Amino acid sequence: MAAKGFDNAFLSIPISLPRLGESLLEVAWDFGEPLHYEHFSLVMNRETKMAFYTAHNIDRESLISLKRSSWKLDPRVDLTYQAGPAVYKNNVWDRGHMVRRAAINWGKRPEASQANRDSFFYTNANLQHAKFNQDEWLELENWLLEEQELGDRLSVFTGPINTINDQPYRGTFIPSAFWKVIVFTLGGELQCRAFLMKQSEFWDDHDGKNSLNLESYQVSLTQISELTDLYFQVELYEANPIFYSPNNFTLSNDIDTPEMRPIESPTDIINTRGDYTDIIQALWDGDKNKFSVTRMKEGRWMNEGSDIKLNEQGTRNPRKRDLAKFRLFDSVNTDKLMHSSSYQAFKRLIDNYNELQRDGEQYSQQELIEIDHFLETCFNAESSNAVPLMEEVYHYITASREIGGLGFEAKKYSDMPFSSPTFGSNACVDLSNMAAFRQTVRNLWFGLYTNYFDKAVVGASGFEHVFLGEIKREGSRYEVSGYHYWVKFFWDEQAAMSGQSNLNYLGSFYDGPEGQLNADVATLSMRWRVGNKSALKEKGGFFVGTSPECMLAMGTLLSFESYRNETDPLPFFDGESFRRTAINDWRYDLVLYRETRQDKSRGFHLRSFFPILKSQDNTQPLLAPHSNAEVLLYKEGDVIIASALPNPEGAGDKNEWVAIRNETGGLVDITGWKIRSKSGTTTIQEKTKLAPGRDHRIIVRAGGGGAALSNKGSTIELLDTEQNVISKVEYKSVSRRAEGQVLNFT
Repeated sequence: MAAKGFDNAFLSIPISLPRLGESLLEVAWDFGEPLHYEHFSLVMNRETKMAFYTAHNIDRESLISLKRSSWKLDPRVDLTYQAGPAVYKNNVWDRGHMVRRAAINWGKRPEASQANRDSFFYTNANLQHAKFNQDEWLELENWLLEEQELGDRLSVFTGPINTINDQPYRGTFIPSAFWKVIVFTLGGELQCRAFLMKQSEFWDDHDGKNSLNLESYQVSLTQISELTDLYFQVELYEANPIFYSPNNFTLSNDIDTPEMRPIESPTDIINTRGDYTDIIQALWDGDKNKFSVTRMKEGRWMNEGSDIKLNEQGTRNPRKRDLAKFRLFDSVNTDKLMHSSSYQAFKRLIDNYNELQRDGEQYSQQELIEIDHFLETCFNAESSNAVPLMEEVYHYITASREIGGLGFEAKKYSDMPFSSPTFGSNACVDLSNMAAFRQTVRNLWFGLYTNYFDKAVVGASGFEHVFLGEIKREGSRYEVSGYHYWVKFFWDEQAAMSGQSNLNYLGSFYDGPEGQLNADVATLSMRWRVGNKSALKEKGGFFVGTSPECMLAMGTLLSFESYRNETDPLPFFDGESFRRTAINDWRYDLVLYRETRQDKSRGFHLRSFFPILKSQDNTQPLLAPHSNAEVLLYKEGDVIIASALPNPEGAGDKNEWVAIRNETGGLVDITGWKIRSKSGTTTIQEKTKLAPGRDHRIIVRAGGGGAALSNKGSTIELLDTEQNVISKVEYKSVSRRAEGQVLNFT
């Protein structure tokens, strides 16, 4: 009897097979008609000789264990269009089961045995690196078979992601990644989870020597469709808790959750949208007193009407040179500052603290009044949301875990005492009501405690460290500690102009090129002098434009998340202090440190809070979209000349270099490309693939000859292997005294 294949009616809600897009139909075997096996079906790709996708049903209640069978070719498919034994022989590329045999060995023994044998057709295999099924992907496969909340019956779709960058190999292609979509019902409602795992790091690892870890992500179903040209029934897009924004398949455009969620284990998987799925973005959007920010591009402000014009300059280098000729804040809407009550309440607190960490702190009665006024202003500040930001944080903290909250009860927690006696010797965390919560926030931020992180620091304060900064001694030198608020930096720059302060912005300091595009955060180096103490902060940063109430809200929220993470690990925390989040399509780690007690345990006073910019745009595809193009033609602007060093330090010019940047969404093979100047040409000899958004530095004159960069000025061109000019820049003369000065062309 012929196998029935994937059962559309297996779940209580019918689930249909995916529809092939036009680009897939052109290369599909048998016009895209599915091949049916016991408990699964698949559609073959004539071009790759493997399946576009597989679809199978799992009945976990009747799974049985069976011995492995032998691999074989499917006689129904022309042998020309199957990747057989020769593809997998003598290498580290496994015959990876698209449909895992352990998942379909269910039912009565004859039925399960047939499914087991069918899973060993080469049509069900694909090139998966030996490491692929050892870690996260294996955990995901096991999760399918073991997780009780999924129920006993599941429908699963799996397949490769074939992109324009796939590696040719023995007559087929090594896929960039693999995807999996899991469908089940919970309480009668349809549920969907989508996952992606890259293996492109292992393309050239034919000997199994690569030790990199594979990257797994929980993704939106929309992204799977964009990368594969496969389209699922509309209900599955609605049932997936991770959405693409904007989402063409659903009316739920108001839901904005991370597009790609890194997963290291099944505990990281999002299973519900919840009311607080994107609480950080909600606070950001609700910040009614936030200042708009613009940056400079090609010598012009991108938005002349912005409240803040941020003039970032240079890229700091290890020699600690001052690369900034101008202030960081070119201009700020001071009228808006003057008429914002929370900013003015914050300003009154600045002179309450000693700038040198060694000098103890204590509050006068007037200063305590100013603290209470600041808190009252922040708690009552108008928000663009339904309630003030601090009230929204309180609701999140006390909301149940079922709807995405932290699950703290609205009560007094005597087992969570504050170590500081500033506001009472028996003070503890109290969430009984909003008034008690305000007192808790006061103690969390303003309580003067002794921090034992490295050496005992008496009179430490989270507010002083984060909002104001302080100078501490490290051996024979002084360093800036904290200082993570933009308006304090602006006011200090203003005061420096009149000699009332000594703050020097030294230049920007981003880990990658994306930072220069983000106007919401500044990562920089600075020097701050207090009296005869000159202190350096080699690298620090802060959000730009955020109001005091938004900073207070985010820091408070993270403090409670940090505490909850100790007792019940949260999936969006890395370790104990790094909170992953996305704001306006940019990824950040929000860093939160709590006090260190004398016994080295962590107390509840906030010690530090600041953002680290990670990468751009979580709505960008992880890999280049599917294409049937045999040749990828690059055009001007796909890869750009980003920077150059025409006058390196020291005698000679053998270390002159040019850096190029990949502006596309996929890998670019730049092997054989050339850098050309007025003096000559340098060819990229080594096999080199440039990842999206990354820079590659080319030494253009090593040992004489090549594309030497004249100090008198030159043009620099980037040519592909067909001698097409992909990028061209020009620079004027460079001073011989300006050794080591990098020219940035972006």
